[in-house]
Amino acid sequence: MTSIRAHLLDGLEDPRAGPDHWEKLLAAGDTDTVFLTWQWQRAWWDSFGRGDLLLIAAERRGKVIAIAPFFAEAGMVFFVGSGGSDYLDFVGDINDVEVLGSLLEAARNRVERFVGFRFYHVSATSRTGERLQQAAGRLGLTCYDEGELPAPALALTAQSGAVEKATQKKSLLRHERFFRSNGSFDVRHLREGEAILPHLGEFFEQHIRRWADTPYPSLFHDRAQRNFYTVLTRIAARCGWLRFTCLEWNGRPVAFHFGFCYRGSYMWYKPSFEIELARRSPGEVLLRQLLIAAVNEGAHTFDFGLGDEPFKRRFATHVNSVTTWGLYPPEVLASTGKPEGAV
Repeated sequence: MTSIRAHLLDGLEDPRAGPDHWEKLLAAGDTDTVFLTWQWQRAWWDSFGRGDLLLIAAERRGKVIAIAPFFAEAGMVFFVGSGGSDYLDFVGDINDVEVLGSLLEAARNRVERFVGFRFYHVSATSRTGERLQQAAGRLGLTCYDEGELPAPALALTAQSGAVEKATQKKSLLRHERFFRSNGSFDVRHLREGEAILPHLGEFFEQHIRRWADTPYPSLFHDRAQRNFYTVLTRIAARCGWLRFTCLEWNGRPVAFHFGFCYRGSYMWYKPSFEIELARRSPGEVLLRQLLIAAVNEGAHTFDFGLGDEPFKRRFATHVNSVTTWGLYPPEVLASTGKPEGAV
């Protein structure tokens, strides 16, 4: 008889999945990231949730040891946070394949006309990919690597010299010198949700202006996106990892950044700048100030997040990666064909 019992929790308000216990489980797993915190998961589900929430807990001797934050839609099962979250995974230690298998089986049994699992953005540093391949065989599923994305990062170690090189780039200093030499220039770093909330409206509008004349309209045209940032700021108001930076020139905001500093990793997440000042590169000035802030906080990494934009490569010392994993039953593969990237 298995020593693991997997069962459905009563949503994110279930006391067995409360913020304090969730945080302890997160620290015990392979991936401890801001995108897996209870606060992020709750804000994401409240703003973007669709289909059915499947919060599955694995218990050993009556104690919850891992949580699978899933939702199901049209027969597919995904991680909560699939969309806008750079790194996702299970919460807790799932390196015992019995634990992982129990979580997957409990979720599968809850889904009518089950099609498969698709798990976005699992870090290459996590053992979850390897464990999914093992669990798939036990459950009669086929596991596929459905593609990788790069995530450049800068190691903030004094020994590498990369930090000084990054913050002292001549182009960054020249752009910042313009603002400092032509009026008052202030940098404000905010951490408390109550201090950040009054600035979000202006941040949204600036971001909309920034992308207005490009093929990529701002995500803040979407009410759900604005709601997510607002809800997250409220829920995580006193968690200590919110970071909101405002650059002001002559009393007006010329650049904003909404990001995080979590477990020593300073996250580049959502920047904006005043598009009419584009030739003065306020975005680069913003980046320099964030790098300095990360160093001053004692962060070990400046994480540029997903995407291979050229400016990230200018500063990165290394490139991490994330993988999307798919697990499908034979009958689905027989009817729809084999996805690329079979493992």
